[in-house]
Amino acid sequence: MIQQQLQGCIFQALKNLKIDITPDQIDIEKPKNPEHGDYATNLAMRLVKVARLRQGSDGQAKKAPPQIALDILNELEKDKKAQKYFSFSVVGGYVNIKLTDSYLIEILSSKVNKDFGKSVLGKGQKVLLEFVSANPTGPLHIGHGRWAAIGDVLANILKYTGFKVTEEFYINDQGNQVESLRASVEAVRQNKEIPADGYHGHYVQNLAKEKKDPIKLLLAQQKAVLNKMGVEFDSWFSEKKLHQQNKVKQAIELLQKKDLVEKRDKAVWFKSSDFGDDKDRVLIRETGEATYFAADIAYHKNKLARGYDLLINIWGADHHGYVARLKAALKALTGDKDFNKLHIILGQLVTLYRAGVPVRMSKRTGEMITLEEVIEEIGQDAARYFLVSRSTDTHLDFDLEIAKKKSEENPVYYIQYAHARICSILRQNEAQIKGSIKRDTLESLERKIILAIAQIPDELELISQTYNIHRLTYLAQELAKMFHSFYHEYRVLSDNKEDTLWRLEFIKAIKQVLEIILTLLGVSAPERM
Repeated sequence: MIQQQLQGCIFQALKNLKIDITPDQIDIEKPKNPEHGDYATNLAMRLVKVARLRQGSDGQAKKAPPQIALDILNELEKDKKAQKYFSFSVVGGYVNIKLTDSYLIEILSSKVNKDFGKSVLGKGQKVLLEFVSANPTGPLHIGHGRWAAIGDVLANILKYTGFKVTEEFYINDQGNQVESLRASVEAVRQNKEIPADGYHGHYVQNLAKEKKDPIKLLLAQQKAVLNKMGVEFDSWFSEKKLHQQNKVKQAIELLQKKDLVEKRDKAVWFKSSDFGDDKDRVLIRETGEATYFAADIAYHKNKLARGYDLLINIWGADHHGYVARLKAALKALTGDKDFNKLHIILGQLVTLYRAGVPVRMSKRTGEMITLEEVIEEIGQDAARYFLVSRSTDTHLDFDLEIAKKKSEENPVYYIQYAHARICSILRQNEAQIKGSIKRDTLESLERKIILAIAQIPDELELISQTYNIHRLTYLAQELAKMFHSFYHEYRVLSDNKEDTLWRLEFIKAIKQVLEIILTLLGVSAPERM
């Protein structure tokens, strides 16, 4: 929102200076030192490299970045619309920008509503977002929970910024692992010893008590646990059906027609090293059985055939070796056009702690602690929030005791309490809220809070392009922290009626933004606590 406005103003100034550049080439950044302004651009330093700016009219003199910045400033100061919203200054080669108080008040009064931050950035592009896709051979663990939370929150943000998103779970219901589980369960049913390479978890004993197929039972359990996380998929795609419908065979045949496979030692290999992979990959083993990779190729070929503009996969870090081979296969099948549609997010693992001590085993079963146990202990809100609170490429340390605290230490509680506190104030003073704000200048903390709010639309668009959803938790924490500071520093209800009305509208806007962020995170926004 703000960055686009700034780019537009600066673009017009450059146009007046007869400098040919597009708005998206104008970088806007936030200065490290707030005294330098709310935003800044180093465009003058980059423009000095442009030949026509290196020479003056005499063909000899060169313009240094500070002079170019001053030229831009002079044009901006002629722009009445720009002056209404921003004040500009030059330091060295930087053009520093500060939002006017009147503009910040306008943002708060006219732009902050239930749709604040929504955009059409995605222009209705169709996105297939595949995540979790756990093998139906055991209970979901905390790592699966992280991918579930990341995927669901990313889907929320993409939808909010104009994309059409389908959330899909790929069911790995074909191959040796599922057959090994069936054999393990059947052994228990017949009072026989489970094979050494089979599954030995306590859950196998429970599955054996049921008459149904253990794969279907586990899949139903996984769905139930994901629902407890607030995660529901639009599509559950079966690997087994790919084989039944000969889609895997057809994908391999297509590669054969392109002369991209060869037989070696009775196995069929894909020449993936021709497309950037570090070595060739097996598609059909010596036994005649197709590999998981062959099924993955067929699956992604199917994704493209369904007409999606963008494919996003969220995988665990243990799958990093599969990225190059899958991209090689897509490039081989479709060329550069569809190859560029695939984006793979690799997420690092999670370590659970209890009061600073690592927790690996469940007290109840003596085995690996499951995602369901974590949700039951700390609740859906805390589970979702903590699991998306760090960059996906960063290992996540997750302390269960902190997640249960009702104090400032627990960011979920801290944010929700800010929302509930505002709701309480508004509830008690509903009659005084008029819906109009009369204010000319802002206090320092008020300005800081509105600036944080004003940056959220740009942040949401950035997240939808970078997939760095953890930034949303930072925004929520910072806004809650500033509200709590405001609450303690200023009396919302005072003897000055105008101040009271302003502050009621002010905190109402904060509440609205907190609610939007919490909703995108899939976390509740309680009105009472």
